Amino acid sequence: IRPYLTLAEEIQIYEQFHGKRWKPNGQVLWSGLSREEAQRWADEHGMQTLTTAMGPLLDSSSPMYARHGKSTKAWKKYIKGASAMFAWTITERERVLVLSPPPPERFHPSGQTTFQRIEEPIIKGAIRGHAVLRIDIIHPIVKGAEDFSYQLWPID
Repeated sequence: IRPYLTLAEEIQIYEQFHGKRWKPNGQVLWSGLSREEAQRWADEHGMQTLTTAMGPLLDSSSPMYARHGKSTKAWKKYIKGASAMFAWTITERERVLVLSPPPPERFHPSGQTTFQRIEEPIIKGAIRGHAVLRIDIIHPIVKGAEDFSYQLWPID
């Protein structure tokens, strides 16, 4: 976390993820969709994306908005750090849901998305050695299957 966040930023994020706003086993990670598509699906299903869970820290109308005074480069680092903290906090629970396009485009072939480089290794226990028990996946852009989930990990 240290390369991405200051101690003060880490504390602010920790407080959001361990406060009343947090919904146990109610988080959604996403890859290959627009942020708006993922947020809309999460809102319709009462679940939290990183944006929802961070509350005022990602609300541009809030005095706590974390982007104030940050360059584009600093903001990207902050979001990567927040994503890592989000994933680590998710591992304190049993399961997480991932939204993505259907196979074969399920995940970006470059392997360089925030989900693939930061969040997925954390929730699978590759970093810090603690994983969720189960990762389920949904393909919300498939008509008629928007609510159908299946296990992605540990058995795909």
